[in-house]
Amino acid sequence: MDIDKRWKRAGALWMAWFAVCGIGVLGLAQTTCPSAAPAAIQADIERTVETYARAVSEAGGDVGPLPEVAVLNTPYLAHFSQKTHRIVIPYWPPQESTVNFFLTLTAGDEALARELFAELFGWFLVAHELTHWLQTVKGAELDYYHAEISANDGAVAFYNLFPESEDRLLRLDALLAGALERLSDPTPASLDPVTYFNAFYPSLAGDPYRYGYFQFRFIRESIARRHELGFAAFVAALGSAGTNAEP
Repeated sequence: MDIDKRWKRAGALWMAWFAVCGIGVLGLAQTTCPSAAPAAIQADIERTVETYARAVSEAGGDVGPLPEVAVLNTPYLAHFSQKTHRIVIPYWPPQESTVNFFLTLTAGDEALARELFAELFGWFLVAHELTHWLQTVKGAELDYYHAEISANDGAVAFYNLFPESEDRLLRLDALLAGALERLSDPTPASLDPVTYFNAFYPSLAGDPYRYGYFQFRFIRESIARRHELGFAAFVAALGSAGTNAEP
């Protein structure tokens, strides 16, 4: 997500703690050891950036300069910044509150918490953040709600290019399904989810339990529609995406 429009207003917090180890097929980041050294994480993410950008080019999209990657633990966690044209990625261990959040999501199962952390933030959300970058490149005008849906659709569409990702998407879906059982829909009865998410985004982004409910649901919905999401079509349509239009 774009820190210049969102995270600085939210004050810092939730969205993402990446830990990446090893290089997968065609340069895709793997997540076999969440405690990898920052230099190893950065090398993996940079290869994923190159793979993603190459896929955009092959889909007929112009990418221009690629985003820089910095592996740093900052108050803003993981984000794409339009101002610096940089994706910043924290590394393990994250803040204690983040660890506790994941333990809550997995009923105290530390191994499962680390797996969820790794698969979500060390793998899937790498492409999610790259799609936020692509939204900027393509000049997509999306509200907060639809920008997040679009970022997840783009991530799924990208991983669809690699058939071996199918099982991993389904495993992530199962992990998120379990996590969502421990989160509640924060939307007030008086508001619809789109209005609530857009109107209260800064405070939502600062609360992992409320924001997590939306983001996890968005990801699961994109995975459920994975067979409808082709990367070339996604890239072609992104530039014409309107503020209130579905991507």
